[in-house]
Amino acid sequence: MSCPPSSSRLPNRSLFVLISSLLLSAAACPTAPAKEDAVRNADRPDYRPAIASLERVVQEELRRGTIVGVSVALVDGQDTVFVEGFGLADPEGARPATAETIYRVGSISKLFTAVAAMQLVEQGKLDLDAPIEEYLPEFRIEVPFDGAGPITARTLMCHRSGMVREAPVGGYFDPNEPTVAQTVSSIASCALVNPPNTQTRYSNVGPTIVGLAVAAASGQSFEEYQREHVLGPLGMTRSAWRMNDRLRGDLAGARMRVADGRGGFTRRAAPRFELGTIPAGNLYATAGDLARFAQMILAEGRAAEGRRILRTETLREMATVQLIDGDAGFGLGFSIGAFEGHRSLRHNGAVYGFTSSLAILPEPGVAVVVLANEDIANGPVLRISNAALALMLEAKLGKPATEPPATVPLDADQLAALAGDYESPSYWAELRVVDGRLEANISSQPMTLRPIGPLQCEADGPYVCREKITFHKDDEGRVTGFTALEQTFTRIDPGQRRPIPAAWKKFLGSYGPDFIPLVVSERHGRLYAMTENMFDYRLTPVNQVVFHMPPGMYVDEFLVFEPDARGRIHAVNMANVTLRRIAGGPSASKRNNATELRESS
Repeated sequence: MSCPPSSSRLPNRSLFVLISSLLLSAAACPTAPAKEDAVRNADRPDYRPAIASLERVVQEELRRGTIVGVSVALVDGQDTVFVEGFGLADPEGARPATAETIYRVGSISKLFTAVAAMQLVEQGKLDLDAPIEEYLPEFRIEVPFDGAGPITARTLMCHRSGMVREAPVGGYFDPNEPTVAQTVSSIASCALVNPPNTQTRYSNVGPTIVGLAVAAASGQSFEEYQREHVLGPLGMTRSAWRMNDRLRGDLAGARMRVADGRGGFTRRAAPRFELGTIPAGNLYATAGDLARFAQMILAEGRAAEGRRILRTETLREMATVQLIDGDAGFGLGFSIGAFEGHRSLRHNGAVYGFTSSLAILPEPGVAVVVLANEDIANGPVLRISNAALALMLEAKLGKPATEPPATVPLDADQLAALAGDYESPSYWAELRVVDGRLEANISSQPMTLRPIGPLQCEADGPYVCREKITFHKDDEGRVTGFTALEQTFTRIDPGQRRPIPAAWKKFLGSYGPDFIPLVVSERHGRLYAMTENMFDYRLTPVNQVVFHMPPGMYVDEFLVFEPDARGRIHAVNMANVTLRRIAGGPSASKRNNATELRESS
């Protein structure tokens, strides 16, 4: 989901320090100049009013309580005009977030992998459209489609390869820290979900395969290549692909909201381990270091010191929507869209206790980095990022941000008419009136709905930012459903609720690691599976033990329950990843209502 420009795993907090581009270029660990010196540079707008307004936005997000620490960087051309931290880098202590706080940046890592791959394309060492087996002869995956095209670096980087989302080994559920080669080798037991270049489906395996191809084509390890040809030339001295002793003391502590198997959530410290999909999501960085990356993009491929990282035409290809028509979609690494009428290049990240956002507007030449030490905090991170972009555009172009729609008061009867239980192809939803406000719980994501018309609302919450919700009425004027999250929800008639089949009862419960359990529950006569502490996904039965996953993170993949010799379910295979039942875990037969969930989270 995206947050409209005036307000898609965006996000974060810390004390901001203004840094001039001269000092960023000259020193490996720059000392921030006085704020007044940075904002009064005669070659750029006076950003002091924008920064003051942004600080109020960040403090408001801290007061909301979803995030406790965030670092933000603002970039204008080749200048980092502001970088600072807010709140706490350690939720359990008193260590403040600062400009030097290290965060896991999650899927923003994919941009760096794409840059490395495109450098090799420029050198003639990698062909974007050649079968990936030319560089990885040992690569194997089942292709159950006649006449399917090849899997290529291009299709892998723009998520059009048909690849599974996660690997059986080294995927998001695996804390055992296998190598990238072991992770990629494990998908030999998997099958493509779709024929290449037929659908866009986001995958963490795809960019990981590209990272392995970078190593093969360059003759260096992936991390060594990145140090010598990407991070090093960019001056990103506070970044690394694995945590090390030099950076460890500045790594932010992080917390997670973890499903408890009873319909609620508990809070716990995020685990620390390196992913098996390092090229797709394991980069550590500061906001200032990511600002250096943004400067290179705005300089059409040149680093601050003048060294060329990519050719201008190469960067333009990366910033072009690939293999589909239209102006919005995935380029080579980047997610391409628009913000306040300007083309935008973005990527967000979410990884075990961290949420991140990098947003670049090439034509006006501004960029924003937001890094937070909270899991799945897309809503707050987007609100900060989009507010920062809007304030920078106003300062630089004199263009005020588009005002959000005004709140439209609804009386008690109007609100009550919208309340009720609903379901869509992927989610369940509860809408309740609480203290005169309309509160929603959509498949375990709490949201507050702000009416902007008799049948329209904007939803905000930990996961969403100004998500549009439009209600529908029948010919008799009764509310029958609504659209949100790119889906249509239909009202559930309380008189037609039914239990799940008795044979499904044995599937209920929690599976996998206790910090990221898959929780199978029942609602409205259907089974739902909570994945990655994010959403309950509606399951469609295929046979007695196989269920189809709906639109969402694991669209078109399958969940297979595995019985032991006595017929007891001891594990589930979700999208090729085997998750064992958590012994003694509760059966998730009842879920809390929106108010209870909001309080527990």
